[in-house]
Amino acid sequence: MRNFLSIHSDEHILGLALGKFDGMHLAHKELFKHLNKHCALLCIESQGLSLTPNKAPYSPCEIISVHFEDIAKWSGQQFIATLTQKFPNLQKLIVGYDFCFGKDRAFSASDLPHLFHGEIIIVPQFCMQGVGVHSSVIRELIRYGDMELANAMLGRYYHIQGEIIKGQNLGARQLYATINLQSQNYILPQDGVYASFTELEGEIMPSVCFIGHRFSTDRCFSIESHILDRNLTCRANNAKLYFVRKIRDNQSFSDLTLLKNRISKDIATAKDILHNAKQSCIV
Repeated sequence: MRNFLSIHSDEHILGLALGKFDGMHLAHKELFKHLNKHCALLCIESQGLSLTPNKAPYSPCEIISVHFEDIAKWSGQQFIATLTQKFPNLQKLIVGYDFCFGKDRAFSASDLPHLFHGEIIIVPQFCMQGVGVHSSVIRELIRYGDMELANAMLGRYYHIQGEIIKGQNLGARQLYATINLQSQNYILPQDGVYASFTELEGEIMPSVCFIGHRFSTDRCFSIESHILDRNLTCRANNAKLYFVRKIRDNQSFSDLTLLKNRISKDIATAKDILHNAKQSCIV
């Protein structure tokens, strides 16, 4: 992925889609319809947690990145002038209806015709069930555990990925064996238990996963996944978790027998949910 500021001149880029593109969701795909092989995405990256730290798998063309902090003080005129300087054959800009740029977001999509003399495509709001599809909406849905609507807006199952780490080893001995995950940079779903798919070394398997503090044991925060109907010896270093539907909130149990009984019910519920789950939504 190239950095915008490090580009001196690129005569091959004829069109740019501008935005943050966090989530690479269905509304973003409406913008992508206007791109071709001579276009690129200019992703304005922000610090902090993200829906899609890695956007490349979802992009139809090259991604060029720039950190928001590096251009935050630019005027709108400077931003557009820099675009045309770095891409001298630029003919087309594609933005969403709510795109803003320049210091203090002083410029909007409607200002582009006064600053850029090529073609400007402003894509209208994309709605689902009467709700505008925005990255901020999807983040809130995920934080509240509404994975079904979040996934619908994304057009795929939301996933996180990270390094497999050592857990308590309590599950394998007294409960159910789990894979423990350490994830960075991703927005995490609300604490609780989820029907999910787990991907290890390219193999995708039905699972039930947990996010939250282990109230019934050591009270430490964990992300854990139990692979359904598999006695798995895990040799992978990394894993992906795809969240299909929330089963329940995090709970505290007075002893491990009660906890195991509850997990058994969670496993049965997860199997019912995943039986009808669309694996085509695993992207």
